[in-house]
Amino acid sequence: MEVDIARAQWRVVLGNVKVMAGLLILSFFLLALVAGPILEATLWEGHNNLYDPQTGYDRTIAHPSPPSGTHWLGTSSLGKDVFSMFLSATRPTLTVATLAGVTIGLISLVTGAVAAYRGGWVDGLVSHLSDAMVLLPAMLAVFILGVGRSNAEFGAWTVGLTFGVIYALGPATATVRAAALTVMVRPFVDAARVAGGGGWWMVTRHVLPHLVPHAAVQAMIGVTGAVVAEAFLSYFNAVGEDFGYGWMVYDGITWSNLLAGIADIPWWVMITGAGAITLVASAFYLLGVGLREAFDPKTHRPR
Repeated sequence: MEVDIARAQWRVVLGNVKVMAGLLILSFFLLALVAGPILEATLWEGHNNLYDPQTGYDRTIAHPSPPSGTHWLGTSSLGKDVFSMFLSATRPTLTVATLAGVTIGLISLVTGAVAAYRGGWVDGLVSHLSDAMVLLPAMLAVFILGVGRSNAEFGAWTVGLTFGVIYALGPATATVRAAALTVMVRPFVDAARVAGGGGWWMVTRHVLPHLVPHAAVQAMIGVTGAVVAEAFLSYFNAVGEDFGYGWMVYDGITWSNLLAGIADIPWWVMITGAGAITLVASAFYLLGVGLREAFDPKTHRPR
C-alpha cells in the first residue's frame, strides 16, 4: 500500500511541467560540468594556451572576438576563451547550490520535527531562533561575510554552507515546524503513541515522512538565493581561481568600460555569465514551485 502511494506521488511530481522544466535546465548545467574535463582530454588536449579559463590567450586573432568555430562563445577582452570560462564557472556554482540545498533540507527537517514532537521549551527555543534568523536575510549575511575575501578564505564550500545554515534556521525551519505541528495532531500519531511507540520511532516513521516534501520545497527555493549570492560575491571579489558566473559579468562590464571606444564591447561575455546565473536560479525556482504544487492536496482534488 505504501509503495503504491509513493509511486503515485512520484507520478504526480514527474507529471508537473515546472518540475520537468527545472530538471531539464539543470541537466544542461550538469552536462556542462562533465563536458569540461572531457574536452580538456580530447579536443583541447595540448591547447591549454588557448582554452585555459585563467591564462588562455589566442595570439592569432584580435581580442575581444565574437563567437567563432575556434572559440564557440568568443573571447574576452583579455583573450580568454568564454566557453572554457563558462565550463569552469559551472563547478563552483553547482557546488554552492548542492551544499546549500542539502544543508537547508537536513537542518530544517531535524529542527522542525524535534520542535513539534518535543514541544515545551524545545519548541519555544526553535521558534524564537527561527524568528530571529528570519530577520537576518541569508543573502545579505553571506554577502557581508564574503565580500572582499578571497576564495581561499570564503570559497564555494563556505558560501554554500553559510547560506544553507542561515536560511535553514530561519524561513525553512519556520515552514517545516508549522507543517510538523499539523502532523502531530493527526489521529495516527495519537494511535502510535497509545500503542507505545517511542520518540525515535514516532519521529522517523510518522513525522519525518510527512515533512520531507516541505523541506525539499524550502531547499529548492533557498538554493535560488544561494546561487544569486554566489554570483554577487563572484562579481565583487573577482579574485582567485574558483570564480563563478558573476566573475564573467564583472569581466565583461569592467573591460567594456576600460576599452570603450578602443575595442568592441564583449557583450557575449556578459550575456553568457548573466544568462547562466538566470538559468541556474530559474531551474531551482521551478523545481521548488513545482514540488509545492505537486505535494499540495488542493491541486489534486477530483473535479
